Amino acid sequence: MSGVLSRRSRAFTLIELLVVIAIIAILIGLLLPAVQKIREAANRMKCSNQLKQIGLGTMNCCDTYNGRVPPSVGLYPEDTPAAGNSDGGAFLHILPFIEQDNLFKAASVPAGVDDRNGYLQTYSQWTTPIANSRVKAYICPSDPTNTAADVGRSSYAQNGQVFRATYWWKVPVSFPASITDGTSNTIFYTEKLAHCNSGQYADNYWPDWGPIISSNHASVMLGDTLNNPSGVGAIFQMNPSGNPANCNGERASTAHTGSILAAMGDGSVKSVGRNANPTTWWNAMTIAGSEVLNDW
Repeated sequence: MSGVLSRRSRAFTLIELLVVIAIIAILIGLLLPAVQKIREAANRMKCSNQLKQIGLGTMNCCDTYNGRVPPSVGLYPEDTPAAGNSDGGAFLHILPFIEQDNLFKAASVPAGVDDRNGYLQTYSQWTTPIANSRVKAYICPSDPTNTAADVGRSSYAQNGQVFRATYWWKVPVSFPASITDGTSNTIFYTEKLAHCNSGQYADNYWPDWGPIISSNHASVMLGDTLNNPSGVGAIFQMNPSGNPANCNGERASTAHTGSILAAMGDGSVKSVGRNANPTTWWNAMTIAGSEVLNDW
């Protein structure tokens, strides 16, 4: 047996095992930021595509109804009672134009129910299918305040300078005739977190006018006043105070760290950097100010 060599298996020592674990931890630490950046890039792209869908749907909606822009909240397409009107916020009115026709039809209530529409047949925001819906096109995956438990909440906002007609403040806007600044220079929609902790309409409930921003009309009905920040005070909020929920519901807001997305009146989507000029942002909100967006 002297010619037979015996072999013994050799196990890892504790030090070797710790070294391997340390190397794996370092690799994970190096890869994690890259993975997060890839995920955020994917979320931003999805968010951008959804805003584009909303913008193009709105253009189609306007074309269908002789250029009339949907109101921020109210009756549409007629601003007085008429059978077949929809009654609610702008995000309700455009549902048939963003491939949500079934949800829109489910909002139908028969004659004798909706008093704002003269008790005629109406597609109403005050229906269970609408209140309990989660419309993917209205939810940005980067919005941490819009959780799976939320229903009827949006991650986007409508520009109150464009969508400005209401039940009691009838100032209709015609597309594109009223947009004299140019549709490519005017923001129609942008981001707004689903939940903020301050400001009017901090709860972004889209069937009503939770998504409204930059509306400076101050008519009063039942004690309700809308006079959102305007001018430089309307500048968007970027990941406010390090906590997205620390936002003002009267202004645009985003959880993105580098820029906010805005759907323009021509159907394009623009990424606006965090250091954007507040005056330029407001100029892009107005529809007929004759401003030149030099640093846009």
